[in-house]
Amino acid sequence: MHRIKPSFTAIIILLFLAVPVFAQQKSSNYNALWKIADTLIFSKGLPKSALAQVNTIYALAKKEKQEAQAIKALVYRVSLQEMVEEDADTKSLRLLENEINTSSEPSKSILYSILAFKYRVYLEQSRWKNNRTNTKNIPKNDFLTWTNDDFYTKIDGLYKLSLQNKALLQHTSLDAYNVLLSRGNTRYLRPTMYDLLAHAALDFYSAEKTNVTKPANAFEMKDENLLAPAATFARLRITSSDTASLLYKALLIYQDLLAFHLNDPQPEALIDADIARTGFVNAWGGMPQKDQLYEKALTAIFDQYPNSPAATEAAYKIASLHVSYNIWDDYNGNDKADTSDLTFAAALCKKVIKQPEESPGKADCYNLLKMIEKKSLHLTTERVNIPGQPFRTLVGYRNFSNLYLRVIAIHAGFEYKLRDDHPAAYRKKLTQLAPVRSWKQSLPGANDYHRHSTEIKIDPLPTGEYILMAASNPGFATDSGLLSMQYFYVS
Repeated sequence: MHRIKPSFTAIIILLFLAVPVFAQQKSSNYNALWKIADTLIFSKGLPKSALAQVNTIYALAKKEKQEAQAIKALVYRVSLQEMVEEDADTKSLRLLENEINTSSEPSKSILYSILAFKYRVYLEQSRWKNNRTNTKNIPKNDFLTWTNDDFYTKIDGLYKLSLQNKALLQHTSLDAYNVLLSRGNTRYLRPTMYDLLAHAALDFYSAEKTNVTKPANAFEMKDENLLAPAATFARLRITSSDTASLLYKALLIYQDLLAFHLNDPQPEALIDADIARTGFVNAWGGMPQKDQLYEKALTAIFDQYPNSPAATEAAYKIASLHVSYNIWDDYNGNDKADTSDLTFAAALCKKVIKQPEESPGKADCYNLLKMIEKKSLHLTTERVNIPGQPFRTLVGYRNFSNLYLRVIAIHAGFEYKLRDDHPAAYRKKLTQLAPVRSWKQSLPGANDYHRHSTEIKIDPLPTGEYILMAASNPGFATDSGLLSMQYFYVS
C-alpha cells in the first residue's frame, strides 16, 4: 500500500517530494537566519528555541513581502509546533488555513497543496480512529469527527483548489521559490509551478485508498486508448458517471499535463509525465492484454526519444517487464519455470548505460543489469554414499560456465571444530586444505542469465568423511568468486 512516511525534514519539503531540485537562496541574511534555526533543530535538539527563531524569520519575511521565505517559515512552524505544543494538529491546520485566507497567488495555490498534504499525513497517522460509519446531518466543522470519506473529500477539494489557477501556474517560474526546494539534479522535469502542484496532487490521486465508500457505478479504466501515445491520450474524451472517482480525476490531470507540454522544445517534462501516466494506467487499468499495451506504450516513448535522459526510465521499466524476480534467489531447486527474457533485458540495459548523460533511468538500468549478471552456485549431495561406487551431486548455477571442484578428506569432528570460527576465517581454512581429488567441469547453457541445474559424477571414494568444494574460479578465492561446499560420508 502507498504510505506517507512523514518526518520533520519531509514535512519541511512536503510539497516537493515528487522531484528533487537545486535550492538557491539569494538573500544571505535569510541564509544566516535559517542556519541558526537548523542548528537549533538538528544539532542542539532545541525545538522551542528553534520555534522562536522561525517566528522571527516569518515576521521578517511577511514585512519584506518575501512569500517563499514566509511559506518556508510557516511549514517549519507547523512541524515545530507539533513537537512542543499540545493539540498541535488542530493548531497547525488552523494556522495553514488562516495563511491561505490572507495570501495571494501563486502562494495561495502552494498553501492549498501543503494543507492537503498535511491532512493526508494526519489521516495516515490516525486511520484507526476514522473507521466511523458515514452519517448525514452531522456537522463537519471538526476534523476530529471525520470519517475516511470526509478526509478524502477534503483533501480532494484542496488539491482541486491548488490547480484552479492553471494558466497562472503554468507561467509561474520556480526561481522565486527555490528556497522551498530540496537539492537534486532533475529540476528540468518540473519546469513550472503547475508541474510541481500537479504532480503533488497526482501523488494523492494515484495512491491506493482503503476503507473508502465506492458507488455501484465506480469508475473503471478499461479503454485501451488510455495507454495510447501522449498526443492521442491528451485529446481523448474521458467520461464517467462517477465524477468523484479519484482515478478519474488523476486521468484528467494527466491529460492537462501532457497537453501543456506536447509542444515543448525540450521534451523531458513531457516524457516524465507520460511515463508516470502509463504506469498509473497499468497499475489501475482493467483492459484486456494490459501488460502488452503498457510495454508498447513505454517502447513508443523510448523509441521516440532514444537520446533523452528522461526516456531512460521507460527503457528501465521495459527491461523490468522482461525479468521474473524469482531469479534473484540464489537457488530454489527449480529452473524450469523461469520464462524471463533476460537476454533482452540485459541488452536494453547495456544500451542505456552507454548513454553519456547520467539519469535516474540509467542508474536503475545499471543496478538491474548487475542483478541479471549476478552469479549463483548451490550444491546438493547425498549425506551418505556407498564406498567404491560413483555417486552424483546436483549443481544449481547461474552466469558462469566452468566449475572447479575439490574433494577433501577430513577427520571425525572436523566439521564442528572449524565451524566455531568466524565464517570468513572458516571458509578460508577450508580452501587451504589439500584435496584428495580436484578437477574442472564444464557447465551447459550458462550464457542466457537464467538459473540452470545439472548432475555431476563424483568418482568412487573409500570409507571416510569428506568435503566437496565447488567454486567459479580455479583458485577457490572467497573474495573474487562463488564458493559452495557439502559435508558427506562414504560409509
